[in-house]
Amino acid sequence: MEELIDVLNKGEIAILPSDTVYGIFADATNIKAIKNVDDAKHSNKPHLIVVSSLEMLKEYVSEINDLQKRIIDAYWPNTLTILFKKNNKINDELTKNSEYIGIRMPDNNYLREVIEKFGKPLISSSANITNEKVITSIDMLDKELKNKVSYIKDDGILSDVASTLIKIEDNKIIFLRKGILAPQIEKDFKDYC
Repeated sequence: MEELIDVLNKGEIAILPSDTVYGIFADATNIKAIKNVDDAKHSNKPHLIVVSSLEMLKEYVSEINDLQKRIIDAYWPNTLTILFKKNNKINDELTKNSEYIGIRMPDNNYLREVIEKFGKPLISSSANITNEKVITSIDMLDKELKNKVSYIKDDGILSDVASTLIKIEDNKIIFLRKGILAPQIEKDFKDYC
């Protein structure tokens, strides 16, 4: 893990298994790392970040409302990304000037351990060129993208699990992407959907 932490500290990018598919991960607080991820993916889209704890989440958002807290308590860690209002610790380059940042606490012990050891949130993006097929096996990696990566952890074949993306507005849950967890949230929080 020391080698991986060193890669992240240098603003370079790593490909790691997550609780969904293989992802590109990099230091979410480093402008060089953000640009490296954009370049590798041929993307100019906002990035979500992953955290290892509620304490880390609180460091990077301006508020956590009651409904967000209840959802976090019910589901995290999981394949659930929640949009929060960011604070000034989040660089505008990361969110492409949006006031919101998507944040997830992944249901993958290894990944949470990496984030915990690194001590800062990581950019998390699927390990594919934008608009191309998601990567469930390291063998599927695009050669050009692979050449821009400094560290790869092969964990075999992963199942292609779709994550869920929600936003809370006017005390209502708005689904921006209905992933595997959406039916459960709709059932558990039916009064808010």
